[in-house]
Amino acid sequence: MDYKPKKFDLPQDGVHVKGKGTDHPPYVFSNKIAIAVDVALATDRPLLVSGPPGSGKSSLAPVMADILQWRYLHEVFTSRTRLEDLTGDPDQLRRLNDAQVKDGTPLPERWAYLEPGILWWAFDQQSAELRGQNKTVIASLKRQLGEKYHDPSNPSSGNEINNVVILLDEIDKADPDLPNDLLEPLDKKRFNVPQGPEVKALKGQNILVIITTNEERELPPAFLRRCINLRLSEPSEAQLVKISDYHYPKVSKILRRNIATKIREQSENAKELDLRPPSTSEYLDAIEACKTLKIKTSSPEWEHLAQAAFIKEEIDLEG
Repeated sequence: MDYKPKKFDLPQDGVHVKGKGTDHPPYVFSNKIAIAVDVALATDRPLLVSGPPGSGKSSLAPVMADILQWRYLHEVFTSRTRLEDLTGDPDQLRRLNDAQVKDGTPLPERWAYLEPGILWWAFDQQSAELRGQNKTVIASLKRQLGEKYHDPSNPSSGNEINNVVILLDEIDKADPDLPNDLLEPLDKKRFNVPQGPEVKALKGQNILVIITTNEERELPPAFLRRCINLRLSEPSEAQLVKISDYHYPKVSKILRRNIATKIREQSENAKELDLRPPSTSEYLDAIEACKTLKIKTSSPEWEHLAQAAFIKEEIDLEG
């Protein structure tokens, strides 16, 4: 890697090894990845990341949070995800349950039932903690309700840093209208909460939004125009070996290279047969299995190991 990022720091070899308190594996940057992240940071635009399974789409966000030392928040989309789940929404069921409890305790104000979404937590953590109210109002509510006061959980674990990396994972699984619904919150860094306040990103706050897609559904053109695009490809044989250098430095490099060659051969075969190609994690699984079971790629058992670890399609093997 010969590109030196301008908006964040990387080692000269482009490999970021996890920092203290993080659990992500080493991440191998390429010029393409580093430039795309730099552009997203420079333009304050969301980074839309696509690519095959195992190419590092979802892991890029926590890695960037670790590199930048920013807060990290994430949301995985489903077919039921709505804009209000990401911004804020009244918990009507909890309010109904409270209304049915006849113990003389007055029902809290409607704002007390607001459930902050990931974007509210990201743009204004303190406002999310207080549900848009000031500390005096919150203190009064606590005195009024005592043990019945519902204290919202804080996904930032008490981290007071305002800068944040947000991962919105698998957006193509969401309702087709959701990407367009996200345009204003992501572009203007503000939104209105139903029955609640207007939420704005804090002045001077840095926000990196990383959105992943498996390309299962075409995204709206207006949404695509507002994103910085990064398409990841399957790692090459040399890149696989480089990744394994950090996971299995004590395993023979010849063995790791031989397995990488087998993986790439299987990937080409899979494409011809319209099957799923093996991922990086399956490459690492194959190394772990060979290391533990003392099997080489020239061993009679190799074909069975390969089918179990990364081929996984039905193949008739004797024995």
